[in-house]
Amino acid sequence: MTITGERNKIDSLIRSYTLMARMNRARPGARQSQTLYYQMLAEYYTRVRNAHEEGKLVAAHTVFFPTEILYAMDIVPLHTETTTWLIALFLREQTELLIKGAELGLAPEICSPHRGVAGIFGLNAIPRPDIILWSNLICDNTAKSGELIMELNHSPGFFLDNPFQGSAGEMNYLVDELKDMVHFLEEKSGRKMDWKKLSEIITRTDQEIELYREICELRKAIPSPMSILGYLELISADYLFPGQPEAIQYLTVLRDELKDMVKHGRGAVSPERFRLMTLFLPPLHLIGYLGTLFAELGAVSVVEPFFTRWSEGKLDPDRPLESVAKKSFLIPERRSMYGPLSQQALQDIADGAEQYKIDGAIYWAFMGCRHTCATIRVVKEVLSEIDVPMLTLDCDIMDPTVNSEEEIRNKLEQFFEMLEDR
Repeated sequence: MTITGERNKIDSLIRSYTLMARMNRARPGARQSQTLYYQMLAEYYTRVRNAHEEGKLVAAHTVFFPTEILYAMDIVPLHTETTTWLIALFLREQTELLIKGAELGLAPEICSPHRGVAGIFGLNAIPRPDIILWSNLICDNTAKSGELIMELNHSPGFFLDNPFQGSAGEMNYLVDELKDMVHFLEEKSGRKMDWKKLSEIITRTDQEIELYREICELRKAIPSPMSILGYLELISADYLFPGQPEAIQYLTVLRDELKDMVKHGRGAVSPERFRLMTLFLPPLHLIGYLGTLFAELGAVSVVEPFFTRWSEGKLDPDRPLESVAKKSFLIPERRSMYGPLSQQALQDIADGAEQYKIDGAIYWAFMGCRHTCATIRVVKEVLSEIDVPMLTLDCDIMDPTVNSEEEIRNKLEQFFEMLEDR
């Protein structure tokens, strides 16, 4: 497909989400939270599209970057990896991005969302960002992506160095890094940090994290009330809307919907035959197919310890930068995917298996993610000790040439047959 203008992908995403929201409102029995989710996505990319016309700066950033600071300064965030995921999921146009990434020299072994990010900017498929922000959370792919995006866009950038541990000294180091970043953003944008607004955002971020915890508790119910489609919604709500009123609204409505389902004994699938733990990300371009397949086979993902189980802790709006730093140590992904794999992270997997009464686990072995694939054996051993079978399924979260629907169906059916025979 030929790109006809720099806003091609953004306009296409906005049209897709607007249509999905409209269809969801008209569908009997549809979740109100899902309609809100599509509306949120449409508004997010509308802000990106209109930013330059409105005299605002666009800051492209990698995953787990503290965008609370951008929202407080009225700088428009653009999440690079999530944008590539959503193009794959809703537009099915990821192939051209991956091809362009290959033309730019990125090898197939590199994480496909980052190859897609290179493709997006290499094709000028979205508005050019004014600022590039990136960090070493969660991996070396992320740490190098920012440099490439800077080179492709000729935009200034800032690298945020995250320490591995949460000692007092390392926390202070991260706060100093954040202060340097605020000064950088003030200099490049001509805007001063609104500390009152940041404190308000931190208050809402803390509310969001508590809502995530409540939702996770509700998913322990038998039958479990949330389908695998909700998994992606939860991830992107935090990635794109931390501390934003629309995220509070979405999560509150979702929590209340799940609470009502639990009260009346309704599950996401009926009958519920297989309760699963999901480890890492399934192929995101096939998430709709997986939702249909799981419903057909009576399977439901009830817990995702790498992505949806937040660590305990509260944020303090009176100490906003310290709270931004602290949040980065609470995210599920950091506990299980950044730095040494601790005994605490392994215990969390074992505890989750027992608390959610899972029948089996699926480890989606994303070939472009070296550090998570390195944990497959040790995770399998932990689950084996409590007699929980684990299926390891090689995949790519964006590349459609790696997995077919038929292949995934066959492997899942075989796994479920084994679970049924136990």
